[in-house]
Amino acid sequence: MENKTNFTSNRFQENCQKILLDHPDAIGVAYKVLDCGCSLLCGVSAQGDPIGILRHLSGQPSKKGKMPPICLKCKIDTGLKRVVWEGIYWPGVENEQPDKSFRLLIGRKVFGPGYFEPD
Repeated sequence: MENKTNFTSNRFQENCQKILLDHPDAIGVAYKVLDCGCSLLCGVSAQGDPIGILRHLSGQPSKKGKMPPICLKCKIDTGLKRVVWEGIYWPGVENEQPDKSFRLLIGRKVFGPGYFEPD
């Protein structure tokens, strides 16, 4: 099965790093991956509050060095009813990240009580 998400792409990680640089009080980046491959990104504080604006990262391929276009599905709706995966991007290597109980606390504040991190 083809991977339609851009979670592991350099563009995804670059956008997460840009959010973290633009908002030094953000400790991570909350994201929602949509069924079209696009992602919605927003900085998150240590209290689980959003920081900055909600950014749309297109899952569409770019053409000749231009920014990728927003897909047709996302032009029609916000994509929030088409979420296939959500989580928080934590910067740094694993031993620099907050412990799992804190990550779950923040994740549940952001996404609700059903949030979990895969093992």
